[in-house]
Amino acid sequence: MKHLKVMSALLSAVICMSVVLTPASALADETSAPEETQTAQETETPDDQEKPAEEEEEIEDQLPGDADRKEALDAVGSGKCGKKLKWSLDKKGTLKITGKGAMNNYKNKDGIAGKYTRPWDKYSSRIKKVVFSKGVTYIGTQSFCDCPNLKSVKFPKKLKSIGFGAFARCPGLNSVSIPKSVGTIGGYAFAGTGIKNISIPASVKTLGESAFAGCGSLESVKVPVSGLLSIGKNAFNGCVNLYSFDVPLSVTYIGDYAFANCTVLCGVWINEKQEKNLPDNAFEGSSYYTPNVNHYCMIGDSFNDGPITYRVSNPAIDGTGTVDVYCIATTDEKIVIPARVSHTDDNGFTTVNYKVTKIKCEVSQLGNIKNLKTLVIGSNVSVIEDGAFAGSPVLESVTGGAGLKTIGARAFENCLNLKVFNIKSKVLSKIGAYAFKGDVLLKTLNIKKTTKLKKSGVKNSLAGSSVKTVKVKKKKIKKYKKIFKKKNCGKKVKVKK
Repeated sequence: MKHLKVMSALLSAVICMSVVLTPASALADETSAPEETQTAQETETPDDQEKPAEEEEEIEDQLPGDADRKEALDAVGSGKCGKKLKWSLDKKGTLKITGKGAMNNYKNKDGIAGKYTRPWDKYSSRIKKVVFSKGVTYIGTQSFCDCPNLKSVKFPKKLKSIGFGAFARCPGLNSVSIPKSVGTIGGYAFAGTGIKNISIPASVKTLGESAFAGCGSLESVKVPVSGLLSIGKNAFNGCVNLYSFDVPLSVTYIGDYAFANCTVLCGVWINEKQEKNLPDNAFEGSSYYTPNVNHYCMIGDSFNDGPITYRVSNPAIDGTGTVDVYCIATTDEKIVIPARVSHTDDNGFTTVNYKVTKIKCEVSQLGNIKNLKTLVIGSNVSVIEDGAFAGSPVLESVTGGAGLKTIGARAFENCLNLKVFNIKSKVLSKIGAYAFKGDVLLKTLNIKKTTKLKKSGVKNSLAGSSVKTVKVKKKKIKKYKKIFKKKNCGKKVKVKK
């Protein structure tokens, strides 16, 4: 046991040393991260390089207003950091980036570790907090790496990309929130930081080389089941406290040593195709690693729950997935489309809860529903597709649908016994053309709760039907009388409470 502890300690020391020594090679030149090449070209930086810090003009001469002058007097330094961006550092250690667009990229200066071409470089040890204005779209390469006292970063909501080595080796930075607008996290972006937990939004498609390497405090990484496409080499190398990782279904590339030397990593969810394409060294040095191959459904897979067949539209591990009702096969007189359905794979490994969000057109074509009289629609169903229940021979009543937004064209056409249609949705915005054509017994359409219908949403919706009355909220009667005019909806009807 003592031997294992000693070996673990030595391994951690080696990893930390490798991160410390990184600047001389990897961080010296951003071209070592090829995924940043395109981003750098989009930044509009080459023609607008900043002045060296020692040549900056006095801030008092630049800002004429009293308020600006006071801020200038409080500032430690200021200047430009992009074509339309400025920076200022106050005495409390807050560095603000203001304006719109992309930041400049910065390089290592003369090959000296910890020295860079950025204008605030001589103040790097005084920076405690970085705040970006909402117009900033790109954080330049090596902008804030080697800022030993940086503890807090406030990202802009419309940020698109975080450049190579942007926050590398900032040991005091232990928490960041990546905006949902970010598409790329560059190589070494957070390598060697003190981050403990990180959530990577679905917008991020590329996780660069060594993006979180040497992050010895990192314990958990939350990644959506779909979104991320690429995990770069060494992305989590040396994350000695990372215990588990769920590889998103969308990932098609995992680089060399991506999870190497993660000494306590044991729970890794990965699908069969990803496991086959793994580099042999992806988990080298992660001695506790054992792959837990996901058996949850992929997009397009189907499964049965009672008389209903569901098709997966968005897979998930822990409750965020969605399914469509693909087929109903039953001799029952009543069917309830649930709001949610659970599915456990055949081997009993994985149980997933799905929202039931759509009823497909195949229901009427493939399902045996000749005895179906009563249909209750669950609260998560937002769409009933075109022709879904057309021709249901004995269907008498349709109710529910609190989340229903769209009733497709001809969805209930030629349901000769349909008498009751009571949709309890506030968000219903479309009733398709000829939705109730040929329904000779349906006289009343009860949509009392909806407030979202517009003229375009009911075009020819009642054409060919026997509907005489549309029931709506009292305060919507005047509006809906205009919407349900004969020339628009295809049928003369009364609109009342």
